[in-house]
Formats: sequence, C-alpha cells, structure tokens
Amino acid sequence: MASVEEVKLHLATSVDQAQRAMVGIRGVMDQIDEAVARLRLTAMGTAHPTLVDAINRLEQARARLDEAHVLASGGVDAANAYRVIA
Repeated sequence: MASVEEVKLHLATSVDQAQRAMVGIRGVMDQIDEAVARLRLTAMGTAHPTLVDAINRLEQARARLDEAHVLASGGVDAANAYRVIA
C-alpha cells in the first residue's frame, strides 16, 4: 500500500501532466482559430458549400477542444482538492 507521501507525489505528477496537456489543447485551439480566420478571409465573397462545411467542421473541432479543456481543468481542480485533504 502506498504511503500518503507517495499518493501526494502521484497526484502532483498527474496534475502536472494534465496541466501540460491543457497547454497543448490551448495551442491547438489557437491554431484552429487561425486556420478558421484564414479560411474565412480566403472564402470572402463566396458561399461555396465546401468552404462553409470546412469552416463549420473546424469550428466544431474547436468547440470540442474547448470542452476538453474545461473538463481537464475540472479534473485538475478535483485532484488538487483531494491533495489538500490527503
């Protein structure tokens, strides 16, 4: 059975990994935002269904990444709350 200090160490490591993943998610979100902005500029003056579809799909991907970021943040908060009481 793990000691309290070992549990706290594993929690800290997990929190650190999750926070690094969140930074990565934020970076991907920023890249998708840039891609959508560039695509909108490229598509200005046209409403071609393929371009509209591309923009919609990228926006959906961005929204799901945002959801993942929020969920990961909640996980980090919960792990940190447990670390306080452990």
